[in-house]
Amino acid sequence: MASYGLLALAYLWPQDYRNESPPYVLVSWLALLVRVMQFHLGLLLLAIALVAAFGRGRRLFLAATPPMLFTLVPAWWAYLPRTRPAGPPPAVRVMTCNLLMVNRDTAPIVAEIRAARPDVLMLQEYTAEWHEAMLAGGVAREMPYHSFVTRDDSFGVAVYSRFPFAGDVDNRFPLGRAGVEQTRAAVRVGGRDVAVYNVHLLPPRRLDYVIDSRLQFAGLLDALASEKLPYVLAGDLNLTGDTPQHRDLLRAGARDAHDAAGRGRGATWPVNSFLRYLPGIRMDHVYAGNGLMPVTCETGEGQGSDHRPVIAGVAWAAIAPAAAAGRAPTAAGEPAPPGAPSTAPAGSKRPQ
Repeated sequence: MASYGLLALAYLWPQDYRNESPPYVLVSWLALLVRVMQFHLGLLLLAIALVAAFGRGRRLFLAATPPMLFTLVPAWWAYLPRTRPAGPPPAVRVMTCNLLMVNRDTAPIVAEIRAARPDVLMLQEYTAEWHEAMLAGGVAREMPYHSFVTRDDSFGVAVYSRFPFAGDVDNRFPLGRAGVEQTRAAVRVGGRDVAVYNVHLLPPRRLDYVIDSRLQFAGLLDALASEKLPYVLAGDLNLTGDTPQHRDLLRAGARDAHDAAGRGRGATWPVNSFLRYLPGIRMDHVYAGNGLMPVTCETGEGQGSDHRPVIAGVAWAAIAPAAAAGRAPTAAGEPAPPGAPSTAPAGSKRPQ
């Protein structure tokens, strides 16, 4: 019966991302972990159901079967072949990759990036050593428009682009109170500007991180609600397709590339250490909105990192939404104020 209670809590608990009350956040944290790990809970229930079936535990089998189906059928469904209508060709090929700041084996990921040939590349955990690797490996030469902040912890960021930047790049785009770098830039694609958000939300590993991560996400919802340009949001968001944060991004008008064009579970973490032998979870994402739609999606290798990269193609939607009408509600439940976020350059480079 515990599985029924946990799943009911996870799906019925109301979300207020700005509520910092420790008891409320603790329950929200538990609800989040249940939804993140619901596939693993389903596997445990499957094992219990099988043991009960062969051990003549009819009541236990009947009790375990409904939550087992609830948690495992969506994952099984994702592996079924799907026929999708032919869409428009991709206008932008986007790649996001968490490099792992302690990863010293830079060559495999640099080679994977060059082989994938993205138009816009968004990197997390960007260090001075990784910056030197991008220069030496030819990524900066092939994608000459780039902006970055190197750090010696897990929150350095970089954006590389084949398209020129439209205005300054904001590498200290404010989300929450955590004080870690996030990026908002605009790139010019065929005469049209596209906003790109490179985001790395705090992982939910302790209570203060959970509070700050929820505040960051509330700020992200507000930013997307006030964004005037077609946008791409990508990065290590530390959320999965089963979490309420993913649901709220979809409600805000964002489209997830894996949901639209991927196959299978699309797990991106973990891929190193002993944890790689366990079923992974999809923490890295590419979303598009405001007149852009994802049309292709694949998961890379990310050798040496603990994350796999995600590569997605996004195209212009047939009908773009009106610029000012029907804005999504913000995390506080009110329309966001008009105006795009301010920008300030930090580590930007353009060819002369």
